[in-house]
Amino acid sequence: MPKNPQHQNPQPGRDLQQAHPVLPGQRREPQAPQPPRQHPQRYAEARAHRVLDRAADAVWREVRDFPALAAWHPGIASSTAHPDDPRLRDLVTTDGLRLTEALHAVDDTLMTLEYGFVAHPFPLTDYRARLEVRAEGDTRSSVIWTATFRPADGDGAALAAQFEEGVFAGGLEALGTRGRS
Repeated sequence: MPKNPQHQNPQPGRDLQQAHPVLPGQRREPQAPQPPRQHPQRYAEARAHRVLDRAADAVWREVRDFPALAAWHPGIASSTAHPDDPRLRDLVTTDGLRLTEALHAVDDTLMTLEYGFVAHPFPLTDYRARLEVRAEGDTRSSVIWTATFRPADGDGAALAAQFEEGVFAGGLEALGTRGRS
């Protein structure tokens, strides 16, 4: 014998109005339409890669010195360790932007460093960047600089291009020329 649909439990995700029928003499109040479910905002990615004519250990020593970014990056006018927390660095770019970044992880064996924005002027959230240095023989290395973030608007392609061309490429180029006469 089929079950009486009025005595079944509602199914997860099923409209409760449909699960509980209106009895004779009762009125069902109209309900406001529900907005469509938003898909989680996607991450954008910026990426740059360079092969350098420098030994990986020498490049890693510079990259690993988190507060000293201004020593090798031409777009950074000043870079200092935050006075209250050595895992934070305060940056001023050559065009006057101020940022604070937090060091999340350093692995000397894998030669990787991960950091993120704490304070910044960019229209994004959840910025996380990674620098990775790899040995390419005894006298060469490759450096990969990536970042992921959630753009405030759009797909983030324009902002990713700004990081790739305006920040990463210039920094990697400068790392390649350091230590050469």
